[in-house]
Amino acid sequence: MEVVASSALQNQFLGLYLQDDWKVNRRLTLNLGFRYEIETPVNERYDRLLANFDATTPNPINAAAQANYARNPIAELPVSQFRALGGLTWVNQNGNGRSPFRGEKNNVMPRVGFAYELTPKTVLRGGYGLFFNTLGVNTILPLQTGFTQSTPIQASLDSGLTYRATTANPFPSGLIQPLGPGGGLATNLGQALTTYFRPNLQGYSQRWSLGVQRVLPAMLALDVSYVGNRGTRLDVERELNATPNAYLSRSPVRDQARIDYLSQQFPNPFRGTNPIYGANITRANLLRPYPHFGNIRQEEPIGYSWYHSLQVRAERRFAQGFTFQGAYTWSKLMEAIEFLNVADELPYESISSFDRPHRFAASGIWEIPVGRGRRFGGSMAKAADYVVGGWQIGAIVALQAGGPMGFGNAIFNGDIKNIALPASQRDVDRWFNIDAGFNRNANQQLASNVRQFPLRFSAVSSPGQKSWDFSLIKNFPISESARIQFRADVYNAWNHTNFNAPNTTPTNTAFGRITGTAGDSRNWQGSLRVIF
Repeated sequence: MEVVASSALQNQFLGLYLQDDWKVNRRLTLNLGFRYEIETPVNERYDRLLANFDATTPNPINAAAQANYARNPIAELPVSQFRALGGLTWVNQNGNGRSPFRGEKNNVMPRVGFAYELTPKTVLRGGYGLFFNTLGVNTILPLQTGFTQSTPIQASLDSGLTYRATTANPFPSGLIQPLGPGGGLATNLGQALTTYFRPNLQGYSQRWSLGVQRVLPAMLALDVSYVGNRGTRLDVERELNATPNAYLSRSPVRDQARIDYLSQQFPNPFRGTNPIYGANITRANLLRPYPHFGNIRQEEPIGYSWYHSLQVRAERRFAQGFTFQGAYTWSKLMEAIEFLNVADELPYESISSFDRPHRFAASGIWEIPVGRGRRFGGSMAKAADYVVGGWQIGAIVALQAGGPMGFGNAIFNGDIKNIALPASQRDVDRWFNIDAGFNRNANQQLASNVRQFPLRFSAVSSPGQKSWDFSLIKNFPISESARIQFRADVYNAWNHTNFNAPNTTPTNTAFGRITGTAGDSRNWQGSLRVIF
């Protein structure tokens, strides 16, 4: 049950942009630009926002918890080192400003481009630009813990020996009322927290390109370019309250002794300091940095990504009733925006879940050459032309490779190269080689261990996506300034089935099997509108 507060976020944004083209000589033209943005730190109209997590100040329950712990300490954590530190803080309190962020004022973004005429029909083009993201109201979710207060259902406080909550009375102690900043560091004790990272900075990307454009016969223009992108200061969600990796197993097989060791129950030193705490606590939770809280998550600007691509585009400008555009992209996207283990210091470098190495897209419009003034039936009667002439056919085709797949913290004892199957051997019941070396025994899976198996594999991909859409258009003139347009569209014209990714959980009975589809089956749409 939750008492929810309203929010009214606000901030100001100012952007200044200067740009000019400089024709150096007959062949070379430079495009020089400069952009400066300043964005004030976001705030809430009535200061109903968290500031951050104070990691060093003793929590109000610290003294009582220390006294309790001294009676039943564990060997890994000496009594002298046990602390109940930290808690939430709020904006406009105790020296915090009205925003959870400090803000920055040096977001300078140069833009440079050039065009050089190699021959009358060939041009070399290139450019570079820097672009900043926003930390304003469009991207920030209001964190209002203390103003928004949840009350968890606690069926038992002694590991099931007795039960205090029932379906008729799930909250025997009543609902916890929000206290705002008045709750201090004791707010949401024993619960999970999400907090802001005060020195957060705006992420930015650097983009660059170099390409050649060439005019070909048949009114075709060809563009071949290299395009790259580097993302920096991307947000990564960090877990502040993870059991340190030093206590986790590094065994390549299930380490039941370590699992039992970390899950062993001890008298809870926080029992009695707040009604939320139960009688016992596990060793794993006692060894957390802030054992009096649940998970504590905050986003930090420590992520990055990099993208490289070859992009080929052909275009035929509209002439003689026909136009066409086609584009092919061959690319690779890498990223480091998540942790392999929640207690790791740095994010893990991996192929991106958004990586699609191949993509082809094409579109075109053809005016059927039938009707008055056209190749066929040029002298037909107006009445016949009103029905037969002036039709257009349009088409859009998109083909895209599938994305990389991962298998969680799996036990794998084979050759990774054997996981992917040749296209001729893949089907919905066996999309990859489930017998390549995966341990599928549920009783032997890893737990309480340091993960070493990669997040994703670029060579093992989900099914690609294909779509063919067509349209038929006819304009019926009513007067010089008005016409009726009839349009018929068919989406997924060939009724091609696009599949979801297969199941990648080794212990699941559907492992390696595709159990769902993506997108719609073929459907038709007709419309009639008046244009004036």
